[in-house]
Amino acid sequence: MFSTILLQLIVFFLPSQLGLHFWPEFSRAAGIKIDYLSPTLYFTDLLIIAFIALNLKIILIWLKNYKFEVVFLLVYVFLNSFYGVSPSNSFFWWGRVLLYLLFILTLRLRKVTWLHIKNPLIISTLLVVSLEMFQLFHQSSFGGLFYWLGERAFSSSTSGLARLSLGGVDFVRPPSVFSHPNSLAGYLLVVYYLLHLRRSALWCRLFVFLGLLFTFSKGALLAFLLIFTFPFNSYLILAFFLTFSLLQPFLPNLLSSLQFVSDRLFLLVPSRKIIFLSPLLGVGLGNFVPSLIRFLPGSFLLPEKLQPVHNLPVLLVSEIGFVGLALLILLIRKHYRKILNPQFLTLVVIIIITGSFDHYWWTLPQNKLILLLAGAILL
Repeated sequence: MFSTILLQLIVFFLPSQLGLHFWPEFSRAAGIKIDYLSPTLYFTDLLIIAFIALNLKIILIWLKNYKFEVVFLLVYVFLNSFYGVSPSNSFFWWGRVLLYLLFILTLRLRKVTWLHIKNPLIISTLLVVSLEMFQLFHQSSFGGLFYWLGERAFSSSTSGLARLSLGGVDFVRPPSVFSHPNSLAGYLLVVYYLLHLRRSALWCRLFVFLGLLFTFSKGALLAFLLIFTFPFNSYLILAFFLTFSLLQPFLPNLLSSLQFVSDRLFLLVPSRKIIFLSPLLGVGLGNFVPSLIRFLPGSFLLPEKLQPVHNLPVLLVSEIGFVGLALLILLIRKHYRKILNPQFLTLVVIIIITGSFDHYWWTLPQNKLILLLAGAILL
């Protein structure tokens, strides 16, 4: 009973950013504090730890049956971190990954279904979208309780925000309680997909779609069009965007014609150098930014430039190396029948399309958690 309540609380607070940030030396790059490198204890982490602890007995039984795989993973984690650019940073990142792996394992062992998460997910999503609408029309943050859930204080004159110009009018793209409207868009896209699969009420799907639309996230809207409006063969879409992502570092001239991509092109060339820096084990989980400073001129060492490359497959390869990629491929091969389930495959397509233009599935907790939740239900 208490375990079920904890799960519902986790789902409800899934979009929130309430957390305690720490700033050790490895959280800086070129002397600059980087959000992605800051070890953070989120409120959702505490709920997840409690949820895992309540189900520890069944988890230990499962782990006992897969001792070899567990030891093999831990050896790779140690090697990837110890030989990485910033071992302390990598160990922290791997700690969160292992926590999330235990979380999805618990969800699977408890056979969590849509009915277990439906109500808290819908309620929290409606609140998130309502806040987004307020921010859009008022061009400012709401404040109050939402500050504690992760809303960042801003107004129309705040610098450094994601903006859009329509008809000569410049306005702020609303992020709700997320760190960026693109991250919000990815989250809403997955929620919409779950609502679509479960044939939820039309008004609910429409409200979430409006939230997605008003993020003005081109990558997420492209994925929506390809999946829901003009449905193509999933394998074809997957192959195309995976190839497109992997070729991006080698096609800068072609991509420069796309404005929303060209702004991020400068990271593609150094990403090749980062991969060549440690091709087998990678530069270490979470170490793209610390590696990046080696390959940027001094004039580019600015907070807005020091960020992960906006390309999920390239970022993945750079941090885990080809050994980690091989292990991932072996895992996929072992469970390919479950992955080829049409519903789960579409979720993978969503990740690959949006991941061709952004990194939030790999770097931001809210996006990773909604994927884990959706994956646990669809597998």
